[in-house]
Amino acid sequence: MSQQSLHEQERLRIIEYLKSAGWNMAEGAQILNRAALAHDNGQILIEVEQDHERRELLVSLTSPEGRGVIVYPVYGDALDATLGAIVGFQDRIAPHNFQEILKELIVACPEVYVQEGEDDDPRLLTLE
Repeated sequence: MSQQSLHEQERLRIIEYLKSAGWNMAEGAQILNRAALAHDNGQILIEVEQDHERRELLVSLTSPEGRGVIVYPVYGDALDATLGAIVGFQDRIAPHNFQEILKELIVACPEVYVQEGEDDDPRLLTLE
């Protein structure tokens, strides 16, 4: 399978999976042919965007006060498991528990990086 068709399959799978769980397409995502969706559970805004070249997701978690963290799950061949973990915690994650909840993502997708500040370097998350 060509890289282009793999990217297209994964893009469509991300959109289908998240939209079926109540997520909304980000503004302009369809026009730009991007997998970019958002879900707000009232405690935290979760935004997901695909980086198809690295086969990873960019997951932004933003509190109502504007504090945020970016998580980079490198899904590789575990796209469905990664999406399943995100959907599994989408309504439970909050500013006070996100560090604990993200462990569920590590179980589904062993290579997960987190960046807590704009100027910080991403660091590998572990279950410890």
